[in-house]
Amino acid sequence: MGFFRVGSAFGRDLANDLRTLIHAVAEGGSDGRIQRLMKRIKWSCQCNKWDGEEKVRALAREILNDWDAVMAFVENPSLPPTNNDAERALRHAVLARAISFGTRTDEGSRFYAAALSVIDTCRKRGADPWTFAAKMIAAARTGALTPAPHTPSQCAAA
Repeated sequence: MGFFRVGSAFGRDLANDLRTLIHAVAEGGSDGRIQRLMKRIKWSCQCNKWDGEEKVRALAREILNDWDAVMAFVENPSLPPTNNDAERALRHAVLARAISFGTRTDEGSRFYAAALSVIDTCRKRGADPWTFAAKMIAAARTGALTPAPHTPSQCAAA
């Protein structure tokens, strides 16, 4: 295999098989083809769960342990096949934490997580998060209850 380890072949083949499976599901491929791809992926993981390289073993075992979750998109094509959207959503929070050295208390961490959730929700709904936050604070100061917004206009008007 030259300079490449056996583990890199497993990783390369696994990535190719998973990409092929994702495309087959997205294209509405035949059940037979999808089942063959799933069996190939599972077999490859089973063959490598005792590999000499720790990273290969760990990856193979993780996929096998979480098989139903990893393959959930096959049964329910409305589910995303990867966690890319979640990773992208967290990117700003991770960068901000690295720059600011995080929070100092549990309460600060909970507030930070809630604030990020509100900001992301407003952005997804096309509303200005700062306007929404200001209106929520004003409502809280007067004791008024403000329901969670359901539309961009409600988010902006809250």
